Amino acid sequence: MLLCDYSLRYLGGAQTAFVRQARSLAAQGWTVVVVAPDADVLGGTPHIVPVAPAVRGTLPGLDLPILGPVTRLTALLDALIDRHGVQALIVHSEFALAAAALAAGADRGVPVLHTVHTFFWRAPRMLSPLAPAVGWFHRGLTGIPAAARYRGSTPINNALRGMTLRVALRADAVLSPSAHQAQALRQAGVEHARAFSNVSEPLAPAPPPPDDEPLSLLWAARFAPEKRLDVALDAVRLVGQTLGAGRVHLHVAGGEARPLPDVTFHGRVPGDEVARLVAASHAVLITSLGFDNQPMIALEAFTRARPVLVTDPVLRDEFGAAAVGTPAPDAAGLAASLVQAVRDRDLLRRAGQAALEYAQQRQPDRHAAALQVVIRAARQR
Repeated sequence: MLLCDYSLRYLGGAQTAFVRQARSLAAQGWTVVVVAPDADVLGGTPHIVPVAPAVRGTLPGLDLPILGPVTRLTALLDALIDRHGVQALIVHSEFALAAAALAAGADRGVPVLHTVHTFFWRAPRMLSPLAPAVGWFHRGLTGIPAAARYRGSTPINNALRGMTLRVALRADAVLSPSAHQAQALRQAGVEHARAFSNVSEPLAPAPPPPDDEPLSLLWAARFAPEKRLDVALDAVRLVGQTLGAGRVHLHVAGGEARPLPDVTFHGRVPGDEVARLVAASHAVLITSLGFDNQPMIALEAFTRARPVLVTDPVLRDEFGAAAVGTPAPDAAGLAASLVQAVRDRDLLRRAGQAALEYAQQRQPDRHAAALQVVIRAARQR
């Protein structure tokens, strides 16, 4: 059983990873019971049983569906476990459904696996006076008492990361799509956290990169401060000043258009259009810093033999040869790497080959086999 508190009609990173895992496991012949708001988006998929709990409202700001009392959700999960012979519960969020999964797992002796999509919750420091309210809200929503307090950041960030710890410390296995987040979780006290990648799309013949000029780049992420779109835009401007106009072109998926040279804003686009934009680019830009775990756009790129250019040295190390890092995390550092990529096209070609190898190691059949091992180990905890 796969569970997620977030609506599946909004495909952020967590939802994309969740949907892809559900479809990948189903394609391997697993029966997958999907419990999530708007689970009907997976209706009609062979081997997937979608179950959408009633939504009683939405929390403003987070766009978090409110699903009702944990006791009622637990009863629903108990019934589904019995009806479908569920052997493991895999939770992709930290709210009411996660709490219900922990309770139902205990009721039925079924292991609970917690996939953590971000431990790096971040909010403006000015909201720190609200930190006690965050803890109160999460305890009220889930019924889970406070865990050991996280103290590694600002009060508001600590409170947000405490939400993850409450679930992770009670799960039978904690899966982090990246090694660096797994390490952060272990340092916070989740000793059984382990790196376990999201699943990549099935490989298909990768389309050849576009013509050498201009260097075509894609930026695709939430329009949020932590994603730092302005770093990408400033870098393109600096490249234009160095090499002249038209040598680099940035495509931006999402957001409202701005009249900027060498930049095309595509507005909000569906997943298949993002895939087309990836294939039409030489590389994908990821400009976050100290925030991302394993961005799903990176797996989109790697499956199509496209590398990523990253400003975060942690992500550079995480992706290895499939990523091209920058000498500094700011726009000037990114611009320097872009100039180098324009002058040395083999730089991205080599990284593209490594990107494809990265995706090959994360194919659905390998993912399912590795998950089976984790589930067996969790039963023995």
